[in-house]
Amino acid sequence: MKIDEYSQFKQTVYSETLTDGLKVTLMPKKDFHSVFAALFVDAGAVDQKIVDENGKVVTFPSGIAHFAEHKMFEKEQGDVDQIFSRYGAFSNAYTSQSRTVYYFQGTEEIAASIRLLLHFVQEPYYTQSSINKEQGIIGQELVMYQDMPDWALSFGLMGNLYAQQPLAQDIAGKVSTISQLTSDMLYQFHKYFYQPSNLHLKISGNIDPQATMALIRDTQRELSRPKIAFTSMSLFDNQIPILASGSRKMPISQTLITAGIKGINMPSSRDEAIDLAFASDLLLDLYFSDSSDWYMKNYDAGILNDDFMAQAEIGRNYQFISFSGHGKQQKAFQEILSQLKRISFDSRLANEFEVQKSATFGELSMSLDQLENNVFTVLDEYDTDSNVFQITDNLKSLTYKRAVALFEKYYDINSFSRFSIEPLD
Repeated sequence: MKIDEYSQFKQTVYSETLTDGLKVTLMPKKDFHSVFAALFVDAGAVDQKIVDENGKVVTFPSGIAHFAEHKMFEKEQGDVDQIFSRYGAFSNAYTSQSRTVYYFQGTEEIAASIRLLLHFVQEPYYTQSSINKEQGIIGQELVMYQDMPDWALSFGLMGNLYAQQPLAQDIAGKVSTISQLTSDMLYQFHKYFYQPSNLHLKISGNIDPQATMALIRDTQRELSRPKIAFTSMSLFDNQIPILASGSRKMPISQTLITAGIKGINMPSSRDEAIDLAFASDLLLDLYFSDSSDWYMKNYDAGILNDDFMAQAEIGRNYQFISFSGHGKQQKAFQEILSQLKRISFDSRLANEFEVQKSATFGELSMSLDQLENNVFTVLDEYDTDSNVFQITDNLKSLTYKRAVALFEKYYDINSFSRFSIEPLD
């Protein structure tokens, strides 16, 4: 078991990769009463095609990762949530573009909850009757999403930037794709993506690291299964043209706008990805936050509203920056693009960058009072192999000049695209 000390945080981190490939990271906190555990699966909405152990290409319908997550809590012996409740724990899960995560938080019977987490995620149980029922439920939700302006805005932009690619699709898929799902298909998806070598268990809280690691090793021996080689194929294609603009009319009172740029290339290393994540957030704060001169000028002019926001996302095989809110359509788009073009090294902003960086470090440090913030990091969509204490070193050493260099290296301003939701005539 590898042991790392982070003296600034008075934190010891224990990590190990078990013989079956399961990665484990333990972050004991004796002053806490509860425990938070999350099992990360390296499979998300973007994972729709693989090359199997025989070299055959296997395609899965979009939405299968999200569907598998929903059905994972249903077992022959009952609802897993209820079993966690009997242990005094709260449990949940989510599916993102690059990841599926199952987690619990509890104060009692922690060993039993850890064993349950490992067992229920690695032991699937699918029946066609329950699948048919879930298809109807998720199908209704997907139809409802179509009438939600924020949903339409987000996927309008993604459809522009990533036409015919996974990010242009809802994480839950489409009614037409989830209707294709069968129990055999879900078992096949689980066989490849849910094997131990594709999982990472992270636990933070009042635990004994030696005893907890021994418990996990013993549990995994009970779940022993042969490793199956496969390769997940990327469905991203930079050769597909970007759509410069788009719009849709919906029953709203004010125009909603969104704009964005996509990434070029992928970070060359995990450290580079961490630096890019922090650089993206800090530069967006510096140039676009509600405390920036640019924002105040456009807010005072009535071009932007107080709900304007800018954010970056870095995932496996993609990264993008997006802007959204209510605003005056064409003028807001012009202002956003002009401000993006201003992102360059300016010595007059160096001190302000350092202030933003110190504020980010402070917020990150304070957030560690919540156990889940010790488990989740800004890099989870890209990679789960870094812990939150490691990445703070990257933040502290990041300079304004390097942040700008990373922005210029990994984002393409020429990919600027816009989308709006306009009131009905």
